[in-house]
Amino acid sequence: MPAPGGDFLDLLAMARGFQTSKMLMVAVDLALFDFLEEPRSAAEAASWLKADDRATGIFLNGLAALGLVIKEVDYFRNSEQASRFLVRGKDQYRGEIIKHMEHTWDRGWDDLQHTVLAGRPRETDPEKWLDTKGPQRDEREIRAFICGMDAIARDLAPKVTAALDLKGVERLLDLGAGPATYAIAFAKAQPSLKATVFDLPGPIKIAQEQIAKHGLSGRIDTLAGNFLEDDIGRGYDFIWVSQILHSHDVAQCHLIINKCFQALNPGGTLAIHDFFLNKDGASPTGPAMFSVHMLAVTPRGRSYTWGEVAEWMAEAGLTPPQHLRYDEGDASILVAKKK
Repeated sequence: MPAPGGDFLDLLAMARGFQTSKMLMVAVDLALFDFLEEPRSAAEAASWLKADDRATGIFLNGLAALGLVIKEVDYFRNSEQASRFLVRGKDQYRGEIIKHMEHTWDRGWDDLQHTVLAGRPRETDPEKWLDTKGPQRDEREIRAFICGMDAIARDLAPKVTAALDLKGVERLLDLGAGPATYAIAFAKAQPSLKATVFDLPGPIKIAQEQIAKHGLSGRIDTLAGNFLEDDIGRGYDFIWVSQILHSHDVAQCHLIINKCFQALNPGGTLAIHDFFLNKDGASPTGPAMFSVHMLAVTPRGRSYTWGEVAEWMAEAGLTPPQHLRYDEGDASILVAKKK
């Protein structure tokens, strides 16, 4: 971001910011980093990609300039960072979240001017693909989105788990659980805990894969549905709602919180994890930018201030929430109990 009082070059750098983003997205989408685990020439890369020799050479030199690949004479290989995070099949692979960001580019950000003027994206529901049984392209987008959430959550889950009090929790609901990353972390931290993960049918399939991978199928079950319309169950000691409210409008947020209240046991805990804004609505920078992202890709979503959500939780009948900041990142947690 340009500093206050900065010169025009700062603005120009901001305007050019899309160039590096798009280069990274294209390289990940082409799985180019898979091929560059060994030193390769531009001609070899072009042959592997079935691409133009000249264009491939220019593109690889650009990636080298960004530090994503290392150029040694006429050969290119992955940087340490690219090798660790952008090669498919590796434990630390995070490419799915990059793919998801490219999908949102095509599905919303490239039409932001229209959205700002009209108040909503052109499509009636840009995220309808999450609940579709449509073509293979949609299935790939679902997997990129859900696995992308795991790419982010896997680093946060241990910190979140340490910040929450899960002692005595026997039944936990992870609402809108996606890949079940948090439910898995909670179950590992609290051996007596049994969890239910609730999400749409597409994400639930991926959650089941992850739960089985971690050997927790006996302690974590799944429930497929739409939490705005369907029953989410009852008798929970703890309900975890992570990165859900920002995709919905105010009325829907009230509905979600009230359903969680009804589903909790007396004395049970509701924890809402999101990119909360401060009272001014323009800080921190991350949540403010994420609110624009929600404007671009959802019909009604935005980031909310932590004060707004705390008020909604109290109105539902919960105790005044505690605001937990578990690290220096953009997300934080509001925690309250059912009276």
